[in-house]
Amino acid sequence: MNTAPHPTARARRSFWMLVVIAALSMGALSAALNADPGPAAGAAVAASGTVLAISLTLAARVLLALDHARRSARQRRRTSQPPSPRAADRGRVRGRSRQRTLR
Repeated sequence: MNTAPHPTARARRSFWMLVVIAALSMGALSAALNADPGPAAGAAVAASGTVLAISLTLAARVLLALDHARRSARQRRRTSQPPSPRAADRGRVRGRSRQRTLR
C-alpha cells in the first residue's frame, strides 16, 4: 500500500528543525556572551548571532507559508462544497430580493 505523505509534512519538519537550530544557537550565543572577552569570544558571538538570525527568519517564512497553505486549503474546501438549499433563500424577503435604499 502506497500512502502519500501529507503535502506540508516537509515544511513542518523544516520548521521544527529551524526552531531547534535557533534554540541551540541561542544557547551558544548566551555562552559566548558570558565568556571572557577575546577574539574567539567575538567570533563565537558573531557566528551564533548570525545563525540565530538566519534560522529565526527562515522559520518565520516557513510558518507564514504553512499558514497560507492551511488557509487556501480551507478556502478550497469551502468553495468545493455544494450549496445548501437554505443558502439560496438567504437575503430574500417574501420572495423578493433585498434592495438597498438610500436615505
